[in-house]
Amino acid sequence: MKSITELEVSFAGEPAGILSWRNRHYWFQYNASWLERGFDLAPRFLNFDSQPQLAPQPTFKGLHGVFYDSLPDGWGMLLMDRFFKKQFNLDAHEITPLDRLSYMGKRAMGALEYEPVITDDSISEQINFGALIENAEKILSGKSATVLNQLRILGGSPAGARPKVTVALADSSDECVAGISQLPTGFSHYLVKFRGQIDPKDIGRIEKAYAELAVMAGLEMPPNRLITVNHHRERDVLFAVKRFDRSGKHKFHMLTLAGFLYADYRMPSLDYQTLLGATAMLTKDMREIKRAFRLMAFNVAAHNKDDHGKNFAFICNRQGEWRLSPAFDLTFSQGINNEHTTAINGTGNPSRRDFATLAATYKINDWETIVDEVIQAVAEWPTVAAHYKVAKRSAAMISNALQGIERKLRKT
Repeated sequence: MKSITELEVSFAGEPAGILSWRNRHYWFQYNASWLERGFDLAPRFLNFDSQPQLAPQPTFKGLHGVFYDSLPDGWGMLLMDRFFKKQFNLDAHEITPLDRLSYMGKRAMGALEYEPVITDDSISEQINFGALIENAEKILSGKSATVLNQLRILGGSPAGARPKVTVALADSSDECVAGISQLPTGFSHYLVKFRGQIDPKDIGRIEKAYAELAVMAGLEMPPNRLITVNHHRERDVLFAVKRFDRSGKHKFHMLTLAGFLYADYRMPSLDYQTLLGATAMLTKDMREIKRAFRLMAFNVAAHNKDDHGKNFAFICNRQGEWRLSPAFDLTFSQGINNEHTTAINGTGNPSRRDFATLAATYKINDWETIVDEVIQAVAEWPTVAAHYKVAKRSAAMISNALQGIERKLRKT
């Protein structure tokens, strides 16, 4: 396979520009037609003009952050590497960012699409979750050198380390199809998560319970549900969440905090002050800033410490209007050294005083009400966990951790 040197970048089918490799650098140039009718895909870090542009920082191997967002991390990248090895005998270091974007084609999260597309093999529209789970387990354990075409295509776009697939799920039943072609009537785009190698068996139930707590805490969450799957003579309960970058046939532009700021999401490199600042700059709306502050409070109170830069995102409509995305990837996690990946006022384990400092910076006068509402909602964990049948051992372990945080965050 000869490496790709030029890609056409489109916004939900409408040409937006050209991304190319020239003189040992990646360049992006907007189309004249997009400059007339479109909007800046990455304000501040892309100039909205006709000049060829280099990425302002080399963080993403020289690729512009907004396009790097189209690539998966963790599970999706693993599947991609296996595909290129099997199909073209290329090792991971031989695959260029443009090759990877071509592989994503029209399957990336958000509205951006890339051509030419590395052709996918045809697959069955019917989904067998049991087979997908078993194949995912083989890949994670290193027992299989191949990837089922269905799993490769369905699992190639989501971010995150846990195995997951993007599918079309019936609105009124658990019927599920590939959803790669035209979306059937009565179906919606969903992301379905499997268990990772070190995840507890009830990880799906835990994430569903956290989604319920988030709603109780005043966060915006996409519709979500649990799916029961039998395999290996066992029964798995999977967490499924509706994709907020899709609405029927329509796609919405998405930009993660990491992609926006050229921040390496693998390392603790951000502070929530940066999230609040980016929200203020993109949305210019105090309501959105408060939403970001409430999300911060929830992540702290709920012990969600894997809060890296790719777990925050912004959504843009066709008119170029930005807002903070609904919350996602909310679950109990230890982070690195039991500290938040994104710091709060410079610390990985904050106190109420740290919330007060950030609130003062962004003039969030009702910050105490927000924090107390979140604390009150998270305190309902035992009841919500029991409702969703989280294992008693998991529920007790999480309860103990949450109570310690609550004592630290309560008014003194």
